[in-house]
Amino acid sequence: MGCAFLGNKGQLPAQSRHPSTKPIQSSATFLPPRRLRTKAKRPVYKKNRVGYILQLLPWLLCAIFAGLLLRIHREKRLTERAHASTSDHLERTSLTLTRISQAVESASDAIGIGDMESNSLYHNRAHIAMFGHTVHELNSIDEPAALFVDKSVAMKIHASIRAGVSWHGETDVKTRDGRVIPAFVRADIIRDEAGAAIGIFGVFTDITERRAAERVLAEESERSARAQRLESLGMLAGGVAHDFGNLLTIIIGNTGILQSMSATLPPGAVKRTGEIESAAWRAQELSKNLLAFARGSDPQKQQLLLGPLIDVAARGAVRHSMVELSLKIAPDLAAVQADPVQIDQVISNLCVNAVQAMVNGGRLRVAAQNADGWNGAASGSPFDGPVVIVTITDTGGGIPADVLPRIWEPFFTTKHKGTGLGLATVYAVVKKHGGNITVDSVPDMGTTFTLTLPAVVDKTKTAARSADGMQMIG
Repeated sequence: MGCAFLGNKGQLPAQSRHPSTKPIQSSATFLPPRRLRTKAKRPVYKKNRVGYILQLLPWLLCAIFAGLLLRIHREKRLTERAHASTSDHLERTSLTLTRISQAVESASDAIGIGDMESNSLYHNRAHIAMFGHTVHELNSIDEPAALFVDKSVAMKIHASIRAGVSWHGETDVKTRDGRVIPAFVRADIIRDEAGAAIGIFGVFTDITERRAAERVLAEESERSARAQRLESLGMLAGGVAHDFGNLLTIIIGNTGILQSMSATLPPGAVKRTGEIESAAWRAQELSKNLLAFARGSDPQKQQLLLGPLIDVAARGAVRHSMVELSLKIAPDLAAVQADPVQIDQVISNLCVNAVQAMVNGGRLRVAAQNADGWNGAASGSPFDGPVVIVTITDTGGGIPADVLPRIWEPFFTTKHKGTGLGLATVYAVVKKHGGNITVDSVPDMGTTFTLTLPAVVDKTKTAARSADGMQMIG
């Protein structure tokens, strides 16, 4: 290589050249120094860098465009997922609302929704079936609290709701056609997300069957308590009657001795002794009734047709009175297993009481018919088989409501000269025969006693048939 300090255009002197070294023939083959070569290539390098950038530019644009496409695609997928999630949520919400609506509509209780101004907004099917009002019809009624029999209950409900407290209780509600239904009512508040009261909803449950069951249970309890009282009183009455009868025997015997000495008695004494004897005999009869009630002797049962017995007892009761008799006995009236004497006492007692209740005259209706066990249950006591039902109805003044529960009690009477043992004995005899007796009375309209006795399955014996198929008198 040549050096910068060499002369002759970089050629060595002739005497210093190696014999084998060839001289440089032309400056075209001369290589410039490194510094000069570098400066000569810099413009070429810049030109190649711009070209390189220009070559990469389409690829960069493609990458940017691909990134935009991927981002758009990703955002689209996210949007679709969000839309699908929203649609699924809306579908589930719609299904939930549908199920809630179906549940409310299918509820057996009457459900109503209203605003805070007592305007009705919604009634379910049970509400319309129970009350008979649509929303529009109920809102058009001018009467306040039209569904409630007792308006004060409705006022209490609204006062509780305005105070922010729910209300529940039992009351009577009124239907569109005027029927009264006992119901358990619950009223509560509808609140928004902030907890503000925006409406009211009420639930009405018909408790007619429950009330009937409670009434039957109360009647059964009362009958059981009455039976216990009768048993206790019977034991007491038996002891009193026995001792009382012994005393009366002494009184009657000595009164007879006094009457036999009438010739030696002072004036007027014979009459007084006769009054004593008469009173003693009445007391003796009362004593016998007490003993019969107390002992509760078992009936001497036999197969008995009630038709002739009822006929005789009813006719005897109305004799010498202003009462008309209406007798209706089924021609195929079944026989019963009963004691003729005791059952005659029962029928006679009931008929006589009915006649005595009609002081100014009236009508005594006596009927006897066959029935099955279900009808027997309707009369107050269920029976497994057929029964005979005897009803005795008068048109007297009726029995007061406060007196009615006590009519079966011994020694209880509203009659001036009554002993209070008549109906108590009737009740005891009927129970001894496996039967039942009930009473229905309406003040100023009359009273009906219903006697139910088990019938004999073999109906070979029936009451006499009349021309029209029934025994009718009066």
